[in-house]
Amino acid sequence: MLASYYYVRRELDKAEESYKALAELDKDKPQGPVVLADFYSSINRLDEAIKIYQDVLAKSPDFMQGRYRLGEIYLLRGDTQNAMAQIDEAFKKDSKDRQALLLRARVRSIGGQPEGLKAAVEDLNEVLHQDPNSRPGLYFIAQTHFSLGMIDQARNDAATLERAYPDYLPAKLMQLQINLAAGDAKTAIVQATDLIDRLNKTAPDSDNSPQLIAEIKEKTYLARGTANLRVGNGVAARQDLEAAREAAPNDPEVYNSLAALSFSEKKRDEAIGLFEAALKIDNTNFNALNGLTNLYAGNQEMDKAHARIDQVLSSNPNMAQLHYLKAQVYGNQRDLQGAEAELRKTLELDPNYIAAYSALGALFINSRQEERAIAEYKKILELRPDNATAYTLIGMLEDSRKNYDASIDNYRKALERDQNAVIAANNLAWLIAAQGKGNIDEAVRLAQGVVQKNPNVAGFIDTLGWVYYKKGLHGAAVEQLQKAVKVDEAAALAQKVPPSATYHFHLGMALKAKGDNQGARRELDAALKLGEKVPFPDADEARKVLPTL
Repeated sequence: MLASYYYVRRELDKAEESYKALAELDKDKPQGPVVLADFYSSINRLDEAIKIYQDVLAKSPDFMQGRYRLGEIYLLRGDTQNAMAQIDEAFKKDSKDRQALLLRARVRSIGGQPEGLKAAVEDLNEVLHQDPNSRPGLYFIAQTHFSLGMIDQARNDAATLERAYPDYLPAKLMQLQINLAAGDAKTAIVQATDLIDRLNKTAPDSDNSPQLIAEIKEKTYLARGTANLRVGNGVAARQDLEAAREAAPNDPEVYNSLAALSFSEKKRDEAIGLFEAALKIDNTNFNALNGLTNLYAGNQEMDKAHARIDQVLSSNPNMAQLHYLKAQVYGNQRDLQGAEAELRKTLELDPNYIAAYSALGALFINSRQEERAIAEYKKILELRPDNATAYTLIGMLEDSRKNYDASIDNYRKALERDQNAVIAANNLAWLIAAQGKGNIDEAVRLAQGVVQKNPNVAGFIDTLGWVYYKKGLHGAAVEQLQKAVKVDEAAALAQKVPPSATYHFHLGMALKAKGDNQGARRELDAALKLGEKVPFPDADEARKVLPTL
């Protein structure tokens, strides 16, 4: 208790004295010295921690808890080879060892490569098969699903974890990461600040190993740094990301995040150096290579982008993600043939590479080959029947071809699988109202739900206003459509692009229906004037209505 008290107060010299005294009480038992080792690990004195664990295991080779902790420390230092050596020793005793499976899953997750993450899921499913209530099992599978981009699954995992263990620190990390992924940076900052405060008051114990505390702290600083960057607070973002680097100097994602910050500050050379620092730790790191090649492509240095990918491909020719990145470089050059060839190679190496199917679909959309695009998205659904995004994209393509019934069917399937699929909800509400394809009250409910979750997106507000117009609620329609025009004009000014003529047209029609002919004339005139630069589909209708006002 005294050691923990000093630890939380960061009086580390006094804490060390107490941990040494505690270790001395049971110096002849393996459990004695390791309390001091865990303390050293928690303050990043990893060499001393490793030495104690090595000495303990030399005397007590069957002390499995020592092997788990030593493996975690090696993992913390980025030494996966020695971490795997401890895991292999544990598997010699028991091939289904839960702690060893957990640790191996963490090793396999390093680098965020799809193959490793999928293998990690297999290990974690075995852990949860043995113990469905395993706290670390639930946490790490949530993290792994999150890394795979399976946000809905990660959200479900996190909710299960939160319900079962409401005070478990990793559960709180998952919640803030999911909020950040959903675009709610402000909430993520509040949650991260609270979690960092909790972590600073938490001493290592049987529930929270020093390695787990260090990992949670790094990820929390990383998440808050990213959130601060998104809200435009570069100073706070840099402080958080430097704190993350101090906590985990061997995590490439820290350097990738710092690179993104440097790039946002127009420090291009610094960003390149940080991406390269990440690649020194993990030479096939997807995010680092992607960031580096995008940076080169943005500066029209396509030869450098190709050369950097080719350098890694030369020693890893059968790595699917590298061919995917090569395809992205071709795509930036508008070389559709080269991009398609590399995406086909990606899928030849990994038929389950979902992003490659999505990229092929986008490729075919851009070349106006809608049928081929739909075929690629259907392949995603064969692999992931619950993928709401694929249904949404098919719905949008069918909508563009005026296959409205097929479009509505796909939007409904998307919402069945993810009630938060806002684009599907918005587009479905629009089709119901604009094409008369359903119950207008359902359209109202859908559009209201979308705007409640996204109150500052002009397109969503416009949909709600038009749904009100179609329902005959002209006052409510005018209110929403005025807001849509205002939000759109502010965004257009910031981005130096013309405002939407369509939003002015919709507002003009709603004002006419309300009896405000002067206001209607003003908005329809504005729509037609804007339409001279960017034509809009309702221009003929606007010209037809104007003489009646």
